[in-house]
Amino acid sequence: MSKEEKIGTLDLVKVDKARITKVIEIYYHWKDLNTEIQTFSGSRGINFPSELSEYMVAYVLGIHINKNGSGDAIDISDPNHPIVYEIKGSSANELSAPSSFSPSEEFDELIFARLEKKDDILKIYKTGINSTALGDIKVNATQTVKDQQKGKRRPRLSIYNTIIKPLGLEPDYLFDIRNKKIITK
Repeated sequence: MSKEEKIGTLDLVKVDKARITKVIEIYYHWKDLNTEIQTFSGSRGINFPSELSEYMVAYVLGIHINKNGSGDAIDISDPNHPIVYEIKGSSANELSAPSSFSPSEEFDELIFARLEKKDDILKIYKTGINSTALGDIKVNATQTVKDQQKGKRRPRLSIYNTIIKPLGLEPDYLFDIRNKKIITK
């Protein structure tokens, strides 16, 4: 199926002010639950839900979310050249925390969203990495992302350590969640 055919079958939603207000309300529920679980169990807490990070990024970038569950966000401002984004979010204390990718990832650009929980700031990095370039990244001494995908495995890698840091990337946007304010760098 071509990218255009795939996009034609998606359930796209524009993230407007009403939706981002609801997403932020849910974010604070998640944050409270995360704090309670950490206090109760001493664990690392609950992962930052992709539904929250994806909606926040889509709001900041002015792109559409795919509600069909693939996690893709789409820029359809030029219908002849839609851009498919893969969004990976992290709220882990360790910058080296890994993200996983499905065996059939196909996208035009990877976006990394790093949540600073204490400050309620989402740092958004446009990496310039597409699914082909991602496939060439080493996940261990002998295998690349593509090698693991061919084996129907879900490759895991630290986006920060393998892309952000080596490329010297700084966030393209900051999203001040408390104030619903977008800050461009």
